[in-house]
Amino acid sequence: MPPSLIRKATRNPSSASVDSEATPRKPELASGNTFDSLFNNSKYADVKLYLGESKTQFLAHQVVLGTRSPYFDDALRSEFKEGITHEFTYDKDSPHALWRVLQYMYTGNYTDEPSECLESEGDDLELLKHPRVYALADMFRMEELKTLSCKKFELQLQQHWITDAFPDCIREVYTISMEGSSIRKAVVDAVFSHKKALVQKRAFQEVVREVGDFAIELVLKMTNSDAY
Repeated sequence: MPPSLIRKATRNPSSASVDSEATPRKPELASGNTFDSLFNNSKYADVKLYLGESKTQFLAHQVVLGTRSPYFDDALRSEFKEGITHEFTYDKDSPHALWRVLQYMYTGNYTDEPSECLESEGDDLELLKHPRVYALADMFRMEELKTLSCKKFELQLQQHWITDAFPDCIREVYTISMEGSSIRKAVVDAVFSHKKALVQKRAFQEVVREVGDFAIELVLKMTNSDAY
């Protein structure tokens, strides 16, 4: 993980008599590389994020966002609006996926459970939770979170590949990800493992017709298992 963004100030001899207790100390990296106690906590908060159409406010901390995400590190130190106001609005992205990304930033993991703070916003479908976290992790340039969300997705597919939601899941995965991405590989591997059952489903056949990249990658997998 990148080093703490906190820099030690050069000591000014004239300020040697200043009581160190007079100035609140900013949070530093915890020994376990997590900021659990600061998650969804206004203490020391210096960044505001507005999630979803409801623009639910999340109070965050520059040291956490900047340490966990190169995207936020760049944005918060830039001369653009967000760098000046320290406010970010994400009304087009899944608010629950954003919440899970923030939960990961502070705790090192995230849950499938919806946030009580986002009761007015419906949670993502079960098979879309981890792909949407993956997409945000890609945008925020968080490689470790991409790996984690993909692993969670792979485990989920072991049970949910048979559900009616899987075809729409395939469509979304191929919309939000790039060629050669690990989350696409997870989809192709799951389909390959259950191809005899899936090929009988009309909804699956429609996905094969519609999503060209998926069809190509599936054929490559079926032709040569070493292609992935």
